[in-house]
Amino acid sequence: MKAAVMHGAKDIRTETVPDPVCAPHGVIIKVNACGVCGSDLHYYRHDGHDGTIFGHEFSGDIVEVGAAVKDITTGTRCTAVGFSPCGKCYWCREGKMHRCSDMALLGYHFPGAMAEYVHVPFAAPGRSIFPLPEKLTYEDAASVEPLSISYFSVNRSQPKESEIVAVIGLGVIGLYAIQVLKATGVKQILASGRRPSRLAAAKTCGADIVIDAARENAAKIIMEASGNLGVNTVFECAGTQITFDQCVAVARGGGKIMLVGVYEEPLAWQPLSAISKNLTLIGCLGGNFPAAIELLKQGRVKTQDMISHRFSLDEAAEAFRTQDADPTAIKVMIKP
Repeated sequence: MKAAVMHGAKDIRTETVPDPVCAPHGVIIKVNACGVCGSDLHYYRHDGHDGTIFGHEFSGDIVEVGAAVKDITTGTRCTAVGFSPCGKCYWCREGKMHRCSDMALLGYHFPGAMAEYVHVPFAAPGRSIFPLPEKLTYEDAASVEPLSISYFSVNRSQPKESEIVAVIGLGVIGLYAIQVLKATGVKQILASGRRPSRLAAAKTCGADIVIDAARENAAKIIMEASGNLGVNTVFECAGTQITFDQCVAVARGGGKIMLVGVYEEPLAWQPLSAISKNLTLIGCLGGNFPAAIELLKQGRVKTQDMISHRFSLDEAAEAFRTQDADPTAIKVMIKP
């Protein structure tokens, strides 16, 4: 089969690789759509990951089912969480493999869905395999994974309708967070980012005030918009020193900072700035596929407008270059 294989920093090549073999507890899915994730770019920009086949935001049709798998049939349209539990840790012994403390991840530790077919080694309905409602397209389904992260992060913050909330960092996770916040009825949503295409997308997603951080003082505008009290909750979706510092600056006393972005470098900060305001810093690492699918099914969140570019599997190298460097890119989708 064809797959997009990494051969060094910023070197993706579409080539022929062996077809996947189905494990007893796994399924094989014929891939229909696969998104290029911001997390993929952290690997893509550096050497040391030769042979990696990316792809964990995907959808397709189940074409083979392992002998030990129950209640899953071939022909099912689905999206999936790809992981392989260790089978030895506390969570695995408790039968909660999805919480495994030493799991291998699809698209990083074993081959992902930027290929014609992908093997999901642990297949369980409602836990790792999620059938699609008829009205959802394959591209909608390939957007479920990032949307599920946004939902998880918003739900973890327990927002109230009367609150003022800021989203800093307008990648897909931040943009979906705006939509989820809007769906929950939050009073006012402020959004800060840098690329014109993503600033426009933030308006489409429902942000009340959109700030161009490349030209404007984001912290000053957020403080003014909140009556100089600061916002109740800030979603840090960029993963940089500058945006983290902004979050601490604009959170009101007793407020919350939701740490959603992936940091490539360690932070340098003075904890007194958070202590003096009684801030709560909350790490966000998780997702909720059923909730994300339901939001899409109800039309309360829409993903199609976030897909800015589409490429074939043969064009995978260009897809990565676009997601990494094209200022107009929001979500790049590969269609095998």
